[in-house]
Amino acid sequence: MTGSPLADAVGIYPTWSLEARGIDRRHRMRLIEEGRLVPVTRGWFATRDADQTALMAMRSGARLTCISAARIHGLWSPLVPGMHVYARRGRVPPRFIAHGPYCDAWPETEPVASLGLCLQHAARCLTPEQSAILFESSMTHKLLTPGEVGDLARPLPLRIRSRLGVLSGLSQSGSETRVARWLRGRGIAFTQQARIPGVGKVDFLVGRSWVIETDSKAHHTAVPNYETDRRRDLAARLLGYSVTRLSFTQVWDDWAATQRDLGALIATRHHLRVPRAA
Repeated sequence: MTGSPLADAVGIYPTWSLEARGIDRRHRMRLIEEGRLVPVTRGWFATRDADQTALMAMRSGARLTCISAARIHGLWSPLVPGMHVYARRGRVPPRFIAHGPYCDAWPETEPVASLGLCLQHAARCLTPEQSAILFESSMTHKLLTPGEVGDLARPLPLRIRSRLGVLSGLSQSGSETRVARWLRGRGIAFTQQARIPGVGKVDFLVGRSWVIETDSKAHHTAVPNYETDRRRDLAARLLGYSVTRLSFTQVWDDWAATQRDLGALIATRHHLRVPRAA
């Protein structure tokens, strides 16, 4: 059974989509009897392995959006509590986090908010950093171009746009977005995805000679990756670079302490030293 990419991702389809593929009422009834299709709400059906959060939202008369839809779209998503939805006329049960503006008719025919609507809702709901992570992830994954991101951000209120700040497609994860925003906010010159001869590509080259690498997942380091990373670190040090590796925990759970430590390292101005490779 196939439909739009979003419908396929969550396994929820409108009647018209099924009929367009030759699944008429009699065929649907047979699939329901076989347990392969489940009625969701008027005009909608789900496969037996449908996404449970999307299913819960639709059965409540709402649809996933914001951070909850970002996961469906495959974006790198920060941990944000609650199930975020939007609905016609704002009729959202209290267990959900509702998003406006409200409308009399569904603005889209998808079972989950489109990427554009998802990001616009996120910009109005989440912190600037969380929103920036989603916007940047959409570019990193080649789902949107910088121009398309600009078009989505342009209608947002000025206070929201200004707090979003610079958006780049260079961050490979939310961890990199967080570190980049921290450096940028302090006026520290850096290059993302910098290539160093003899070392390879690094997450950040800060100043002239400070390499920062970040973990994008809580459990990142497999043994082969660990060995490769250490060989690269040694090669960088032999060329006169200093290397700092930030774990997922340092970036997300201990960020206050990590900021203090990074600030102390910047204060030494060692990152301005010219490496021997230059």
